[in-house]
Amino acid sequence: MLSVAAVIACGFAACAHPNAPAAKASAPTAKAAAPAAVPPPLALIPASEARAGLVASFVVPSLEKSLASGVTLVKAAAPLPLDPTAVRDMLLNQAGLPPEVTKYLDLTSPIAGASVVGWPGGGPLNAFAFGVRSPGDAVPLLAALGRTVGRRGAAVQIENAAGDRGWFWPEGNAVMFADSEDALARAGSLAQETRRAAHDDLVVAIVPEMMARAAGTELKAIVTRFVGDIEARAAASGTKLGPEAMRQLRVFGDYLLETQTAELALNLDSGRGAALVARLLPRAGSKLEAIARHTKPAPMDPLITASVRDPKNGAGFVLSSAYAGATLDQLRRQRARLPATGGKPVATAGRLLDALIEGLTGEFWLLGRARPNLSSEMVLQARDAAAAGRIQTALAATNKEAIVALVRAATEGEGVDLKVRKAQAVSFGKSRGVSMTVAVGATAGKGNAGWGLRKLLGPNGVELFAAVIPGDRLAMAMGPGARARIAALTSGRPATTPPAKTEKAGKPEKAADTANPAGSDGALLAATLGNVGARSLFYLLDLKQALAVSSAAGGDPRLAMLAAAATAAPVPVFGGLAGDGQGRTLTLDLTLPPAAFAGIGGMVQAATMMPRR
Repeated sequence: MLSVAAVIACGFAACAHPNAPAAKASAPTAKAAAPAAVPPPLALIPASEARAGLVASFVVPSLEKSLASGVTLVKAAAPLPLDPTAVRDMLLNQAGLPPEVTKYLDLTSPIAGASVVGWPGGGPLNAFAFGVRSPGDAVPLLAALGRTVGRRGAAVQIENAAGDRGWFWPEGNAVMFADSEDALARAGSLAQETRRAAHDDLVVAIVPEMMARAAGTELKAIVTRFVGDIEARAAASGTKLGPEAMRQLRVFGDYLLETQTAELALNLDSGRGAALVARLLPRAGSKLEAIARHTKPAPMDPLITASVRDPKNGAGFVLSSAYAGATLDQLRRQRARLPATGGKPVATAGRLLDALIEGLTGEFWLLGRARPNLSSEMVLQARDAAAAGRIQTALAATNKEAIVALVRAATEGEGVDLKVRKAQAVSFGKSRGVSMTVAVGATAGKGNAGWGLRKLLGPNGVELFAAVIPGDRLAMAMGPGARARIAALTSGRPATTPPAKTEKAGKPEKAADTANPAGSDGALLAATLGNVGARSLFYLLDLKQALAVSSAAGGDPRLAMLAAAATAAPVPVFGGLAGDGQGRTLTLDLTLPPAAFAGIGGMVQAATMMPRR
């Protein structure tokens, strides 16, 4: 078997004797065989031309660096005997590469790939590019990969020991690769162009419209089918989506249609954790572009964050939003669902909604927790003192019948039967407001949309308070200790949540359960809340408490066991949305700080000790 080096050597030998004497002619004994046709050299389509058919691309700027950071984070979650070199060799082995190729590969330089639209019915064409330590390492690398079975100019076809074939094109310190000649010709230059430095550990760029075309369809058809499938599955499971949920789903579909390019990135840093980032390039004139122009940040209200420092309150989930239009639009939709007639209760409910729509800015801050029971507080900013006064007047005039009308308008068609058990006016010093108790109807059986909510709130429901507080703000609180938290928001001092009662036994929970796990490290969560930055929407979620909510609402005994056995340390994740002010890029992110990996490790350990079904 001739290696690539041998073929090149033979070619040099032939060129070294151009004037060698010809052999004596002899009488022909048989007709000479025609020489085999030499295939023409393969030509790569320039990247500037190939880009018109680009479906997706990716780049890993430095696999060595990414592996080192990733292994450090994984070891924080689980004390495994991992080593970056061993992980690298395992990945190469899974890719079918012999171990000796590592001495030729430069894994500190970018690895990239590109996909372009192929022929009709054939799917996309893919090509890749990676680095070698020096231009001279390309030949021994190809020899280590397998035997040469074809050549078209600079392109070489290699067959490995398993019988798989691929085309390779060495160029300087890089090698381009594809499964076929056509893929190498049409996507090779794009793959090479994508080999560039980047701040992220992995960047994947997607062109949704071209991805749909590569699948032989249109993007709108894919989005329509996607939304329809979700609606059909929900209906089949007995949890038909309500009008508000369907509206949100369709809005999400519209955003997909309005995305010109989506760039997905992964950042791994042993000191900062792991971050998933999506950067959306909106189409000109779209609603998504308008969102990307929004740059007002959403820092947490100090009154809300004060409760994080209370070890009995903590934080299980946090949400702050400066997207005022979204909040006010939802109130307007609720106002439109109020009946045109209905007497004094409907008129009173309408006046309250009108006061909220006209008087609120739409910005809000929400903080809640799932343990020991579901509870939360929310603050919404009024436009000015006069607007806050009108809201307070409308609140004070609200009675049980008006609240029933409000609840009916908010839940119409949503498949949740909410009952207003009681409602009355309340005062907190000079602040006036309303309190109510809301429960899910007993008709919510398993599989019904309200069943999980009934499990979460309990058969007796949950108490809610709403009042206008100093600073021209509307505050709401729900769950155990809601009255104390509203009073604390009024005074500006953090509240203390009293020990909760269990629904079944009616006895105080054990101390280990009463102490909020998120509050066991209030400094950590308070520091995490300091990451709002330039985000116009910010969220914080303690995965430990999310697990507790899922187990309480879903009734899965395994989730309940995992929630009880997992570590008491919080597992915070945070992120949000931020525009660039020019409508060119909307950034969405999700970050798992190092503390999250440590908490996840406790969950994994608890899961391994759980009995199998």
